[in-house]
Amino acid sequence: MKILVSGGRGLLARNILPLLGERFDLVVYDIDEWDITSLSAGRELMKLHRPDVVLNLAAMTDVDGCEDRADLAQKVNAQGAGIVAELCSAAGAQLLHVSTDYVFDGTKGSPYREDDEPGPASVYGRTKLAGERMVFEKLAGAAVVRSQWLYGKGGTSFVDKITKLAREHGKVRVVDDQRGSPTCARDLAAPIIAIIEKGLAGIYHVSNSGSCSWFEFAGAIFSILGMDVEASPISSRELGRKAVRPANSVFDLTKLEHDTGIGMRSWMEALREYLVTGG
Repeated sequence: MKILVSGGRGLLARNILPLLGERFDLVVYDIDEWDITSLSAGRELMKLHRPDVVLNLAAMTDVDGCEDRADLAQKVNAQGAGIVAELCSAAGAQLLHVSTDYVFDGTKGSPYREDDEPGPASVYGRTKLAGERMVFEKLAGAAVVRSQWLYGKGGTSFVDKITKLAREHGKVRVVDDQRGSPTCARDLAAPIIAIIEKGLAGIYHVSNSGSCSWFEFAGAIFSILGMDVEASPISSRELGRKAVRPANSVFDLTKLEHDTGIGMRSWMEALREYLVTGG
């Protein structure tokens, strides 16, 4: 099975493609080689490679930057996703598109299911939701994987940022009123492989299991690494970011396990392995 990949040098791609490459024939492009907002460029690539599946990992993921460049975020996250789906529809190819927990407003008091009503509170969330909708409008049989709080090798994540700050200053202030599931990017490989091989369609929530706040996440990182750090909890308001983040973005993983048989390991187990073994 041949898979054409966009966004091939991002954090998620760097962590899952080595595993996907053991099962599939991968053709990988990044933004300087394939601009997903160009229909003509996409047509040429589809004609050249004739893929069975397209894995769309390309996105504008700078959440605060999207607030300043809303037009570009709409072009990439929404229109670009729709163009990729249109290309797949015309070529008879399967599509797996990656989305985000930011499509929800975070006010639900329990884990989010795939069929819960979205309500994004940021430009990033709104454009990613628009992308999901354009994907299904162009290709009803597409698959969308939503994930969250990703970390891994080959990219900048919360794990890297917080350990750098702690080593430089010996103390950190971390948000304690946002709750989610830290997710090792590598752990998305098995669900994505299963969804592709089974030809599944629709939305799937994929993250490590369990949940914590960013403050608790930081505490776990310091504990595993044996770092003596003075950590203070603060509110999202105190942090003063441009984009509003969901207060709760924990996923219900029932559909994923039912349809693929994959039970996601806990975020703490994944984090410990990542920090101890180096990924």
